[in-house]
Amino acid sequence: MSTTKNAKRFLSIDDDRTLQLIVKQILTKSFGPETLEVFQAGTGEEGLQMMREIKPDIILCDIHMPGMSGFDVCQRVRELKLRSAVILMSAYDAEQDNAIKASETGADAYLSKPLKKGELLFVVNFVMRVAHLNDAVFEKNKQLEASLGQLKQFHHKLAALNEELRNDKRRLGVSLKEMTELNEQLENKNQQISSMVEELASRFDSTEGLLATIIELHQTKHRGHSERVAEISIYIAEKIGLTDYQIRNVKSAARLHELGIVALPTQEKRLEAINENKRDAFESKSTTNHPLVGEMLLKEFPGFELIAEIIRHLHENVDGSGVPDGMYGDRIPIGSRIVCAASYFDHNRMASPDKPAAEILAKMEAKTGVIFDDNVMSILAEYVDRQGEVKEVPTMDCSVFALAEGMELASDIFSASGINLLRKGTVLDKETLDKILKFNNVDPISGIIKVKQPS
Repeated sequence: MSTTKNAKRFLSIDDDRTLQLIVKQILTKSFGPETLEVFQAGTGEEGLQMMREIKPDIILCDIHMPGMSGFDVCQRVRELKLRSAVILMSAYDAEQDNAIKASETGADAYLSKPLKKGELLFVVNFVMRVAHLNDAVFEKNKQLEASLGQLKQFHHKLAALNEELRNDKRRLGVSLKEMTELNEQLENKNQQISSMVEELASRFDSTEGLLATIIELHQTKHRGHSERVAEISIYIAEKIGLTDYQIRNVKSAARLHELGIVALPTQEKRLEAINENKRDAFESKSTTNHPLVGEMLLKEFPGFELIAEIIRHLHENVDGSGVPDGMYGDRIPIGSRIVCAASYFDHNRMASPDKPAAEILAKMEAKTGVIFDDNVMSILAEYVDRQGEVKEVPTMDCSVFALAEGMELASDIFSASGINLLRKGTVLDKETLDKILKFNNVDPISGIIKVKQPS
């Protein structure tokens, strides 16, 4: 079968040829060969042989088959360390809970026979979407691992160099001039190490920025929401007195807190977005599960573990009535309590831009001690008051071709595809103007640009 390079491989293992035919027809019609390439095997042994040859991305396997059972196949997949998602299926069994045993065996999902088309497509579509996102992050992680490998090699070389220098000192009796030269060499090496550490930090920021851009592109109706939530969250975290490390994690969690919505299938994503925007119904938080999806995507990657933990508990309530773990009070991570309040406030501002901020705060304060943390709410009220004290600066509308050096942006600049090109407050120079005009030819600037009037 001829498929594109990026097509996922799907292996169906079942001794029921009729079901095999039905599965293949459903998947081929729904995804097409350029997206999903379907292979079939009649037994567990035949399936294992095909796995070694094609290395499938998704495996659908019946539990009850002659010879090897589906549980045995799943165990062999995990032992072979294949990066395959395993979906087990079986008819109803009153004496054994196959779903629980499938989970214990290491399966990613379980389906009951007779198969339902909607359930099959939902599971396959979800696995494929997570796989695509994981591939992007996996590549970035490989780059980080390569950089760490280079750093370790450099440390070994530096250790060898230091040993060499010590031997020279013992043999020759190093003069003052030689000592000065050696110190300069060591200083240069230390600078190189510092540069590599800074590069690793920059790669982490690039990964976070990539994910934030993906969220922004999929949430065009909420442009700037994540950055505004990050700004509010940083203010609250600093006032509370968190460490620089904690503040950085809170900022990252605020920027990525809607990653779970982006990763969901299209229909489920639409329902999650609707629930998130029902800002008059506090109970809507209990019907959304995107924080768990966001946690699942982030927690396996180095440096994102604490950020994933903050996102997991965004929908906990301080009185213990929230989800997913029913935490209460200070048991809820402080970052989760901060981002929860900041996100709720900004969602309401977007939904009702003409409504006074004080009215939104009053509605939130009615749930302080139930949903929101009292200390966080008092600092949020202080932040809103400070924003009200900021003197409005006169602005003027400007097209992209009327921009000039020295102008200061009064609003963010977005392209038609939703990419945030420049932030509010940027002062334009010749290099920036040239880049904006070139980008406009490829992806035109969206809407009118607001700049501050010169004083």
